[in-house]
Amino acid sequence: MLALVERVPPGRVTTYGAIADVLYDDFGGGPRNVARVMSRSGGGVPWWRCVRADGTLPPYLADEARQAWLAEATPRRPSGAVDLSAAFWLPRH
Repeated sequence: MLALVERVPPGRVTTYGAIADVLYDDFGGGPRNVARVMSRSGGGVPWWRCVRADGTLPPYLADEARQAWLAEATPRRPSGAVDLSAAFWLPRH
């Protein structure tokens, strides 16, 4: 899972659900499992590149993520959330 997040290019994002679709396709699991692993073990990867389905992250991560998104020129909506239509990266097996 963390290796997939490391592959997301700068300025792009994927979602917890997209990661879950790749990893748990045949084994069950889902976006919440991905979020749980990211919260416990994702500090060493570009965690700001893996977001919720609405392009946001939990509020306690928002300020740090905003700085990373700005530095990487990640497309965002006026609300501050990532613009998934412009920034989404689809992970592959």
